[in-house]
Amino acid sequence: MTQNVIEVFNAYNKALSEGDFPAVFATMADDIKWHQPGNNTLSGEIIGKERLGQHLGAFAERSNGTFKIRTNWVSSNDCFVAVNVTFLAQKKSADLNMDGFDLFKIEAGKIKEVWLFSAEQQVEDDFWG
Repeated sequence: MTQNVIEVFNAYNKALSEGDFPAVFATMADDIKWHQPGNNTLSGEIIGKERLGQHLGAFAERSNGTFKIRTNWVSSNDCFVAVNVTFLAQKKSADLNMDGFDLFKIEAGKIKEVWLFSAEQQVEDDFWG
């Protein structure tokens, strides 16, 4: 089971790094739950691929297409994949260069749920508004 969840994550990560959003969403369950941390206008629980697509699009829009995620390391345990990330974005007034941690729950070959954690949540909240 562990190898399978890593393969699903790797397919998601590769597609994300290439900007291939149809392939990104192909790795996800239709009823995916995405837990966006913080206290900003992008925070909250997003349910379903359509809403998640709109949500992720807001990051690209607010950063003029500069939002990127770099994967530093990946580990798995049963149905979970833990990922240490660095995310980067720029706006006219600020730059964001933040470490974080993402936790993926993968079942039946699909990403079912994702929890995101930021190293400095207040800095991220200030950046996204």
